[in-house]
Amino acid sequence: MDSIINVGVAKIEVATKPAVLRTILGSCVGICIYDRMKKVGGLAHILLPNWVKDGVKEKYADTAIPLLINQLLKMGCTREFMSAKIAGGASMFRFGGNLTLGQIGERNIEVARKVLAEKNIPIVAEDVGGNCGRVLDFFLEDGRMKIKAAGHEKIYYKV
Repeated sequence: MDSIINVGVAKIEVATKPAVLRTILGSCVGICIYDRMKKVGGLAHILLPNWVKDGVKEKYADTAIPLLINQLLKMGCTREFMSAKIAGGASMFRFGGNLTLGQIGERNIEVARKVLAEKNIPIVAEDVGGNCGRVLDFFLEDGRMKIKAAGHEKIYYKV
């Protein structure tokens, strides 16, 4: 049985096979990065798109992704063998005139894509947007991502 490591909000976890990194997402975005040669991966659970200098860099897409990449590099991973999968970013909040809160998920997705592109980490799979939460399981034995949402399950195999 694979060991399951739960990744909370504003947390980053890095592990090796056969671990499974798991998180639950709403408007938050889970960023999975995997080194296909080392079979090492990490998951960042980001809450908001941009760091507001509050000290908790793991909470934000623009600061958590570089932290995750650096942790993987310290474990001997090589950037050229890394790829990413992202999930989440649902529109969970729909309040009258409050457009900003309703767009948090979209902004999280947008900034995650931008930072990964800047770091030359290709996104090989996405399960983003919509209006329902997801459970994300990231399997480090082969880099697959399993998403459970609204009673359905999808598996993304590409690494």
